[in-house]
Parts: sequence; structure tokens; C-alpha cells
Amino acid sequence: MTTTDKLTQSNFTRIASDYYGNPRYYLPIYLAKETIARKLGGVKYRGKQYGAGWVFQSYNIQSVCDGINATDETLG
Repeated sequence: MTTTDKLTQSNFTRIASDYYGNPRYYLPIYLAKETIARKLGGVKYRGKQYGAGWVFQSYNIQSVCDGINATDETLG
């Protein structure tokens, strides 16, 4: 992914819901900087199945995509 590419919903992987049934999505760590991911509510993924990444709890994952795309700090 280059810096000119934008994130889409297909970059996120749906993972198991949290204890309360809220949907969660995994994003590989190389697609967003820590400052941006944390500002949008991302937390570090601590599982072993997917590797290093961010987990977002959201019913509207498109808003997370738009938030990351709105910054020029996405990684390529």
C-alpha cells in the first residue's frame, strides 16, 4: 500500500465481538500510525492469530476509515 492509496473497509478484518457483543475489527499495524489509531479509539491487538495490529470497536467502520484517510500520516 502506498501513501496515495486510501484505506477501505476491506483492509479491516472482522474479529470476535467483545464481551458485550460489540463488533470489533482488526487493522494491520503498518496501515496506520499509533497516534492516529489511538486517537480514533484503536487499541493494540494482543492475540497471536493475525500478528501486530490495531483493534477498533465500531458499528460504523467506514467512519474509522475516513478518519485515517483524512490524515496524511498513513504509512505506505
